[in-house]
Amino acid sequence: MHVSARRLSLLSAFLVVLLSTLSTDAARAADSSQPMADDEVWITLGADAFELLQQDGFRFDQRLAGGGHLVGNAVATRVPRVDLDFIVEALHDQLNRCPGFFAHGSEAEAVQTLYETQNPSTRGGQIEYVINQPGWVQALESRIDKAQILATIEHLSTEYNNRFYQHPSGVASATWIRDQWQGFAQGRDDVTAELYDHAGWAQPSVILTMEGSTLPDEVIVLGGHLDSIASGSSNPNFSAPGADDNASGIAVLTEVIRVAMDAGFRPERTVKVMGYAGEEAGLLGSQEIADDFNDNGVNVVAVLQLDMTNYKGSVQDMAFLSDYTNSTLTQFAKDLIDTYQPELAWTNTACGYGCSDHASWHREGYPAVMPSEAIFGQHNPWLHTTSDTVSTLGNNADHAYKFARLATALMVEVGLVNVGQLFLDGFETGDWSQWSSTEP
Repeated sequence: MHVSARRLSLLSAFLVVLLSTLSTDAARAADSSQPMADDEVWITLGADAFELLQQDGFRFDQRLAGGGHLVGNAVATRVPRVDLDFIVEALHDQLNRCPGFFAHGSEAEAVQTLYETQNPSTRGGQIEYVINQPGWVQALESRIDKAQILATIEHLSTEYNNRFYQHPSGVASATWIRDQWQGFAQGRDDVTAELYDHAGWAQPSVILTMEGSTLPDEVIVLGGHLDSIASGSSNPNFSAPGADDNASGIAVLTEVIRVAMDAGFRPERTVKVMGYAGEEAGLLGSQEIADDFNDNGVNVVAVLQLDMTNYKGSVQDMAFLSDYTNSTLTQFAKDLIDTYQPELAWTNTACGYGCSDHASWHREGYPAVMPSEAIFGQHNPWLHTTSDTVSTLGNNADHAYKFARLATALMVEVGLVNVGQLFLDGFETGDWSQWSSTEP
């Protein structure tokens, strides 16, 4: 995103005023256990987004002008719950963020998030990311079917009124995803697919677990949100198909599971595939899950976020987020593209504070990477509208196919550890035929 000199000047002046008006007193944050009204919610968002909302109409002039906190380049403030949909729409339309904020249950939680997001401590184990499993990668990639990906996108975007996190259709779609994943894993005692229930809203998240054979305590997370939203989607009769955002990400994850089960893939590290509830309402599902993993000392060594995968809006095929992600894991994902899809072109982009579920894991200090379908600002123009359908995606899954290959390669290369002699021979001679025919 390009910011004019005038806007930078305005933002600087705004931050000076904000510093003088927002409380950053640690004692106040520690004593902020006052109950909130049911019609209010604390959110954290970028200072630039806060300024935008302040200037974006009468609804925000008074309501967002109350007490809050500023830490670094982010703000915690209390807003009317009924304004969340409008905030989502404003941040999406003007800053290309989706949703662009975290929602919190209390002031103390919001302030804690400010500090964690600005200064995340390292939670996951430090491992070396190595590309050494071409046999398994090729075996799984050869099974990826664009038609299967498209069928999942079509089902999720047409069989449910919407997948809003507070609606019965949102619950039903999550249950269908769980059943699909469970069906692929039938007969595998090392694989489970479960609903992850959340307190406070109806829609569950979905988690499939492939138990690691030799390093089960080291965990890889492949995730994407399963809810959808559109202007007016708080009405249960309103249409929010969300074909690209984010049926496409869930479809890619579904295809990765299908081909892994079909090929008999058994990872050495544990792989967890997640469909997050309530992303559009403030990263709700991923926040709770990442918090839970942190509280229980789960050693997450890599997180891949897939949010919108099937609209090619840029010359490049993928744009990797450079902010709120892990640079080492991001470079590894780029290396996977160069190795297994050298015909593709990638670039870098930035999306700002809280723009997808990777931010929940980054906040907890876990290494995360997010490849985007396009440079931000060149993304799908039909997001968050009733026109986010398979027809506006060209009735194909050509672009999502590239993300399925990347997700498969990352799962295999991080999920497997051992390097066999056949690989070493292939590396020396350049002849991979023996490896590919005997492994897996």
